[in-house]
Amino acid sequence: MKTEELLLQLLNIDSQNPPGNEKEIAYFVKDFLEEVSFEVELTEFAKNRYNVVASKGKGKGIMIEGHLDTVPIISKVWKIDGREIDAFGERIGNKIYGRGAVDMKGPISCILSAVRKLRNEEFKKKLLLVFVGDEEVKLGGSTFLVKNRKDIFDGITHGIVAEPTNFKVSIAQKGILNFVVKFKGKAAHASIPELGDNAIYKACEFVQTLRELENNLKKNRHRLLGTPTINVGVIKGGTKVNIVPDYCEVGIDRRVLPNEDLNDILDQIKAILNKLGLDANIEVTLKKMPMEIREDNFVKRVKEIANTEVTGLSGYTEAEIFYRELGIKSIVFGPGNVNLAHTTQEHVDIKDLRKGTVVFEKIVKEFCIQ
Repeated sequence: MKTEELLLQLLNIDSQNPPGNEKEIAYFVKDFLEEVSFEVELTEFAKNRYNVVASKGKGKGIMIEGHLDTVPIISKVWKIDGREIDAFGERIGNKIYGRGAVDMKGPISCILSAVRKLRNEEFKKKLLLVFVGDEEVKLGGSTFLVKNRKDIFDGITHGIVAEPTNFKVSIAQKGILNFVVKFKGKAAHASIPELGDNAIYKACEFVQTLRELENNLKKNRHRLLGTPTINVGVIKGGTKVNIVPDYCEVGIDRRVLPNEDLNDILDQIKAILNKLGLDANIEVTLKKMPMEIREDNFVKRVKEIANTEVTGLSGYTEAEIFYRELGIKSIVFGPGNVNLAHTTQEHVDIKDLRKGTVVFEKIVKEFCIQ
């Protein structure tokens, strides 16, 4: 079976998240890996939420990790060049379309095809394959393993988190700080607003100042990640148009460079509020650390095998969890264009699938077999 045929099988299995149900695809991957002589364990970390953990070889080695879930499919029928196609997978010419073709069933099909080619080889070092559920919403699968099953990672020094990077090797990624700033005011009838205290006006004054902060952040530039960013994504306030609002909240997404401290960022927001004379509460809703690893021999060899270069990611991946919690120096790497992920144009070139299979095969040979 060719890699593209395997991908079409994976795409045909519904693993949308939400609602979240990786049972069918997890059993498919489990059966596949057992057929090529891997020791396989299925872990159910919530109802119908599964991880697949497989290994071959002993001692020190590497991990290759990916996720089984996809973002939801809004419409089961996509229109490509005036033609209707199935969002659960269809081949058009030299491309495979479907939800997950890029993110990230395409990389999974390459990994599975690669280890199938190596099924008769003697593994001198450990290869750990980890395919997790609930990556797209809560990172539930990987978080469960890191907290509850550290034993499976014994001997693993380096890892590849398979995501679409156009075969570039990502060694750095931004962190995330999401928080809500909550402003209180005083309600009054809109015909006599002077008796009230408009919480939305306070929020607007604060938001306008963030535009100035946005410009200042551009002065801090990382060689791979560019600049830190800040985005006001949600504003909620007021109850009726004829009432002076007594409450307003502003939801903010801040992307963080490795040289920034999350506590310093919150102090910066507090300083802005103090300067404006605004009383507000700050609630942190998500905190993920940035990461960067050095270009050691593992990184250099993957670069050489894939004939590529290093890069950084603006988005967040599980590589940081494995690095921070387990000390596994993890890169992010795989076929596909991430700009196509989550879209109704999501597709991967068959030539990239075949290249991905060859590259993963060479990586496993280099670090686990030779």
